[in-house]
Amino acid sequence: MEENIKLAIEWIKTQPVRGVITGSCMLGYFEGQDVDIFVYDEKSFNKLIFAMYHNSKFQILEPLELWKFNRYINNSYDSYHKVGLLTLKFYFNTCIPVNIILKKSYNNIFGIISSFDLSIICKGYDIETKQFLDLSNGTDETKICDWNRWNTAFYEPEMWEVNKLLRQFERVIKYYNRGYNTDAVVIKYIELIDEILKLQDIFNSANYTERLKLNKENLKVVKKLCKVWLKTHEFTNEQQEVLKIKIKEL
Repeated sequence: MEENIKLAIEWIKTQPVRGVITGSCMLGYFEGQDVDIFVYDEKSFNKLIFAMYHNSKFQILEPLELWKFNRYINNSYDSYHKVGLLTLKFYFNTCIPVNIILKKSYNNIFGIISSFDLSIICKGYDIETKQFLDLSNGTDETKICDWNRWNTAFYEPEMWEVNKLLRQFERVIKYYNRGYNTDAVVIKYIELIDEILKLQDIFNSANYTERLKLNKENLKVVKKLCKVWLKTHEFTNEQQEVLKIKIKEL
């Protein structure tokens, strides 16, 4: 499996596209690892997915991903310009997930990596320039994961941005189970939740008022679960299910 990760990455590095190889594949090998490629423009997205589609080593194995691919190429389905996001998943040698992501407004390696939530994954290889960028501040080597100090969403808490960050809670648990100390990230989550709970409704909008009220109620539950996890570093099945529900509702 580790050799397949290396082979997939080496092939991607040879492609004439603008993008960055990043994510968990930049860390030491572990079971279940995948490869993430963020491309900077739709032209590069198209080049890469068609190069993979016509390479026998890459396959689309999941029905949903095949449906997305066919809808994109056959029906001129343009989700990128509607929601600002395009994603497709291939498998290299039927065993390594390779995710291709195009996100609106990100056109360079720094923009991509600085938007991540966890410090340990703030590393990437730029395919076009052949340059490696590391914003992790050595947290991968120490196994002590911090929140990404380059991500501006952490500094000026805004309800929608905080909700996006909290939806990554399960990744915090995942990396803890892989041997990283992720306590600092959860502590930061609690700080952000407290900031949102202080928000006052300044808009004359019934929809916003109701949304803010519901969001605060969900955040109170998520905060309690954060504290439980910091103390025990585990959830019961019931707590895990509650977390999924509340995070989804944010």
